[in-house]
Amino acid sequence: MSICCFVFCLLFMAPILAASAPAYSLGTMQPINVYVTNPGKTIPIEFYIFNAYGNRVTHVVISVVENPDNLQVQLPELKTDMWNISGIMTPIQEHIYIEPMPMVAEKPANPPEGVYYLKTTNVTDYIPAKKVTVNVTMPEDAQLGMEYKLSLMADANWYGELGTAQVSQARPFSYRLVVVAENFSETLYNPPGEQGGGWSLGLSNEMVFGIVIAVLVIVILFQQFRPKRHR
Repeated sequence: MSICCFVFCLLFMAPILAASAPAYSLGTMQPINVYVTNPGKTIPIEFYIFNAYGNRVTHVVISVVENPDNLQVQLPELKTDMWNISGIMTPIQEHIYIEPMPMVAEKPANPPEGVYYLKTTNVTDYIPAKKVTVNVTMPEDAQLGMEYKLSLMADANWYGELGTAQVSQARPFSYRLVVVAENFSETLYNPPGEQGGGWSLGLSNEMVFGIVIAVLVIVILFQQFRPKRHR
């Protein structure tokens, strides 16, 4: 009888123990990795973070890990939020946090503020996520056709009952920023003639025409005013 009670208790407690076990989730989505921009323009680059499979809050800090051209990069505001973790008041420095938000079959008509519902080819449901926006300003003298590279890192932390970080995970995001003209134009390009070549000695057509006219005028005047021979 006691063995049966013990087995029954285990079966009864198993779902509770499974539900209380920590589950850490860091899902990310980067819709665009190549941006087209203009010299001197500030462009927002974006990615999404979701926590669809966890039961702990994901705390994220964003950093710049690769910026070879020293672009001006503005990260989201870095805040120190106060969290009550199992009765322990814990200050956590973070750019963004993502609560556990399971996937849903239908997109809500009035989604919570700051929550975006994403669709992917891997799952049929909608994934609730939060968006990270990083503003990048291009140099005023950026040359057209030039490509800049930028890499960001999202460092996620999960906290235990004592209010200390127990698990960490990092996720990189790489971008290419291509500089183009602000206004589109399309004209046929005629390269200039080689300097110093040919009989024109590098002179323009207008200058050659003027020289020819001047020579003709001098010849005509010489013919008119030269002394006539008397027979």
